[in-house]
Amino acid sequence: MNEMLMHQWQLIAGSSWPLLLSVIGFVIGLRIYNRSGKVSLLHPLLIATPLIYFTLNLIELDFSLYYQGNGLLTWLLGPATVALAVPLSQQLRQLPALFKPLSIALLLGGLFATLIALVMVKLFGLNDTILLSLAPKSVTSPIALGLVEQLGGITGLLAMATMVTGLAGIVVAKTVFQLTGVADERWQGLILGVTAHAIGTAKAFETSPRCGAFATLGMGLNGIWTSLFLPVAVGLFVS
Repeated sequence: MNEMLMHQWQLIAGSSWPLLLSVIGFVIGLRIYNRSGKVSLLHPLLIATPLIYFTLNLIELDFSLYYQGNGLLTWLLGPATVALAVPLSQQLRQLPALFKPLSIALLLGGLFATLIALVMVKLFGLNDTILLSLAPKSVTSPIALGLVEQLGGITGLLAMATMVTGLAGIVVAKTVFQLTGVADERWQGLILGVTAHAIGTAKAFETSPRCGAFATLGMGLNGIWTSLFLPVAVGLFVS
């Protein structure tokens, strides 16, 4: 417990001026996103990320220093994720009737999302470090970062993979829902939460509080489920 608290304090204490780059980049991205009518291809992260990347290169700031300087934002991922339980609590009465299909969707969705990443890494002949870094890509960042540190992967690579996974999920979600005929916002939310984690959950809340609540459920339970089977799954693929 003391070690965990010390780690959290180190994250906060390590914050410095690079945090402003993240805030400014996101504010610019958010303004563009809102002005576009919230088009997924213009999501704030899709705008802010390249802006921050080019700024880091322009001022020749190492990514590790930038990441360390954003310790407060990294720490806030935990409380922000927990806070999502508030809208979920308002939908609890609907869960008993959906327990069986919801459980199947969560178990298979989380398993497939992880295994497809591991298979692709092996097919492209990438090394074990890359495999360990990409394995938790479909899990929300607070859980994914803890998993990749435990597995021995690269947190910077995981952060990028997690973001790309989430952005890809929200970009194709509308088309996938139309093609498959998924119109119930509860299932739309669950799918976004399982496949696109926090970014998908934020997108789900733009639809409705109920859609966002089910996305929260999918994101949270998928994180727990993945943390249970991931070490075993990784062991089957590591050379």
